[in-house]
Amino acid sequence: MSDRKKFFEKIKSGKGVEFLVAGIAAVCILVLAFGGNCSASGEKAEEGDSYVVSLETRLKNTLSGVKGAGRVSVAIAVSGSKKTIVASEKTTVKNDGGVTTTDKPLVINGKTVVLGESYPEITGVIIVSSGADKPSVRINLTVAAAVLLNIDESKIQILKGK
Repeated sequence: MSDRKKFFEKIKSGKGVEFLVAGIAAVCILVLAFGGNCSASGEKAEEGDSYVVSLETRLKNTLSGVKGAGRVSVAIAVSGSKKTIVASEKTTVKNDGGVTTTDKPLVINGKTVVLGESYPEITGVIIVSSGADKPSVRINLTVAAAVLLNIDESKIQILKGK
């Protein structure tokens, strides 16, 4: 009998469950060691994703109130991350007939002048709903998400939950 067959036989008999759990724990430890996050729910969260997490929470709370939606979970994909827009000033220096232009942040009273923030583009939304087997619920969830997030309905996928 091959090693692989022996391994699967142990798992089927319940004797290899400890090895399987240890293997999963080892993978989580490796993921954590290299900057990821492994949680019991399988969600991945990183620092700086508070904007996306906030949107997901807000959308989930709103969609949970849709008649017939039942239990709802939401995942939002974005391109890039939130960026701070800083005022800048251009400085032109002439060296021996050549021109060098630099762009440096504008500082007033020791503080960098911030003009605003640029949020990442939403590239996709997955909504899992226990009531998604009903066409009217699917339509209501899609329209509500599109309006709340100001995105095209083609970026939204509704899936039936357990």
